[in-house]
Amino acid sequence: MPHLVLEYSGNVRDAMDPATVFGRLHNTLAEAGGFRLQDFKSRTVPMDRFLIGDGSYEQSFVNLDIRTFAGKSVEARAAISEAALAVLAEFFPATLRETACDISVQVTGLDRASFARTRSGDQTNR
Repeated sequence: MPHLVLEYSGNVRDAMDPATVFGRLHNTLAEAGGFRLQDFKSRTVPMDRFLIGDGSYEQSFVNLDIRTFAGKSVEARAAISEAALAVLAEFFPATLRETACDISVQVTGLDRASFARTRSGDQTNR
Protein backbone atom coordinates (compact mmCIF):
# COMPACT_ATOMS: atom_id res chain seq x y z
CA MET A 1 0.00 0.00 0.00
CA PRO A 2 -0.59 2.63 -1.30
CA HIS A 3 -2.01 2.04 -4.76
CA LEU A 4 -1.92 4.99 -7.17
CA VAL A 5 -4.36 5.01 -10.07
CA LEU A 6 -3.77 7.87 -12.51
CA GLU A 7 -6.59 8.40 -15.01
CA TYR A 8 -6.33 11.03 -17.72
CA SER A 9 -8.29 12.06 -20.78
CA GLY A 10 -6.89 11.17 -24.17
CA ASN A 11 -6.52 14.82 -25.14
CA VAL A 12 -3.82 15.76 -22.64
CA ARG A 13 -1.08 17.69 -24.41
CA ASP A 14 1.91 16.51 -22.39
CA ALA A 15 3.80 13.27 -23.00
CA MET A 16 2.98 10.87 -20.18
CA ASP A 17 5.99 8.84 -19.01
CA PRO A 18 4.64 6.72 -16.14
CA ALA A 19 8.08 5.85 -14.73
CA THR A 20 9.02 9.51 -14.42
CA VAL A 21 5.67 10.70 -13.04
CA PHE A 22 5.32 7.84 -10.58
CA GLY A 23 8.96 8.03 -9.52
CA ARG A 24 8.41 11.64 -8.51
CA LEU A 25 5.04 10.88 -6.88
CA HIS A 26 6.47 7.94 -4.92
CA ASN A 27 9.31 10.03 -3.49
CA THR A 28 7.05 13.00 -2.73
CA LEU A 29 4.32 10.92 -1.12
CA ALA A 30 6.76 8.79 0.88
CA GLU A 31 7.89 12.00 2.53
CA ALA A 32 4.47 13.65 2.82
CA GLY A 33 2.56 10.54 3.92
CA GLY A 34 5.08 8.37 5.70
CA PHE A 35 4.84 5.59 3.12
CA ARG A 36 7.65 3.16 2.28
CA LEU A 37 8.87 3.40 -1.32
CA GLN A 38 8.75 -0.37 -1.81
CA ASP A 39 5.02 -0.42 -0.96
CA PHE A 40 3.79 1.73 -3.86
CA LYS A 41 1.86 0.03 -6.67
CA SER A 42 1.02 2.45 -9.46
CA ARG A 43 -0.65 2.40 -12.84
CA THR A 44 -2.07 4.68 -15.49
CA VAL A 45 -5.47 4.49 -17.12
CA PRO A 46 -5.58 6.61 -20.28
CA MET A 47 -9.18 7.35 -21.25
CA ASP A 48 -9.71 7.57 -25.00
CA ARG A 49 -13.49 7.75 -24.64
CA PHE A 50 -14.75 10.49 -22.35
CA LEU A 51 -17.16 13.39 -22.16
CA ILE A 52 -16.66 16.38 -19.92
CA GLY A 53 -19.58 18.72 -19.34
CA ASP A 54 -21.64 19.24 -22.47
CA GLY A 55 -18.63 18.68 -24.74
CA SER A 56 -19.02 22.10 -26.34
CA TYR A 57 -15.35 23.04 -25.95
CA GLU A 58 -12.12 21.22 -25.35
CA GLN A 59 -11.81 20.08 -21.79
CA SER A 60 -9.42 17.59 -20.24
CA PHE A 61 -8.80 15.90 -16.91
CA VAL A 62 -6.11 14.23 -14.87
CA ASN A 63 -7.25 12.40 -11.74
CA LEU A 64 -5.10 10.57 -9.21
CA ASP A 65 -6.71 8.19 -6.74
CA ILE A 66 -4.38 7.35 -3.84
CA ARG A 67 -5.70 4.20 -2.20
CA THR A 68 -4.33 3.47 1.23
CA PHE A 69 -5.51 1.95 4.46
CA ALA A 70 -7.94 4.09 6.42
CA GLY A 71 -6.80 5.76 9.60
CA LYS A 72 -4.80 8.79 8.48
CA SER A 73 -5.95 12.08 9.96
CA VAL A 74 -7.77 14.70 7.90
CA GLU A 75 -4.62 16.83 8.03
CA ALA A 76 -2.43 13.96 6.81
CA ARG A 77 -4.79 13.18 3.92
CA ALA A 78 -4.88 16.87 2.96
CA ALA A 79 -1.06 17.06 3.00
CA ILE A 80 -0.83 13.94 0.83
CA SER A 81 -3.33 15.22 -1.74
CA GLU A 82 -1.78 18.71 -1.91
CA ALA A 83 1.71 17.26 -2.38
CA ALA A 84 0.48 15.00 -5.18
CA LEU A 85 -1.43 17.85 -6.83
CA ALA A 86 1.70 20.00 -6.95
CA VAL A 87 3.64 17.20 -8.67
CA LEU A 88 0.90 16.57 -11.24
CA ALA A 89 0.63 20.27 -12.11
CA GLU A 90 4.35 20.22 -12.97
CA PHE A 91 3.91 17.29 -15.37
CA PHE A 92 0.90 18.67 -17.29
CA PRO A 93 1.75 22.34 -17.99
CA ALA A 94 0.76 22.34 -21.68
CA THR A 95 -2.55 20.66 -20.89
CA LEU A 96 -3.29 23.26 -18.22
CA ARG A 97 -2.34 26.05 -20.61
CA GLU A 98 -4.06 24.80 -23.80
CA THR A 99 -7.28 23.16 -22.55
CA ALA A 100 -9.84 23.67 -19.82
CA CYS A 101 -8.19 21.10 -17.55
CA ASP A 102 -9.08 19.83 -14.11
CA ILE A 103 -6.34 18.06 -12.18
CA SER A 104 -7.65 16.36 -9.08
CA VAL A 105 -6.37 14.09 -6.33
CA GLN A 106 -8.38 11.92 -3.99
CA VAL A 107 -7.15 9.91 -1.02
CA THR A 108 -9.32 6.82 -0.65
CA GLY A 109 -9.24 5.01 2.69
CA LEU A 110 -9.45 1.23 2.40
CA ASP A 111 -10.89 -0.93 5.15
CA ARG A 112 -8.21 -3.35 6.43
CA ALA A 113 -10.77 -5.97 7.42
CA SER A 114 -12.06 -6.29 3.85
CA PHE A 115 -8.66 -6.11 2.14
CA ALA A 116 -7.06 -9.43 1.21
CA ARG A 117 -3.84 -10.16 -0.64
CA THR A 118 -1.17 -12.77 -1.01
CA ARG A 119 2.52 -12.22 -1.63
CA SER A 120 5.12 -14.56 -3.01
CA GLY A 121 6.78 -16.34 -0.11
CA ASP A 122 3.98 -15.26 2.24
CA GLN A 123 1.76 -17.68 4.11
CA THR A 124 -0.87 -15.09 5.09
CA ASN A 125 -3.51 -13.35 3.03
CA ARG A 126 -3.72 -10.05 4.94
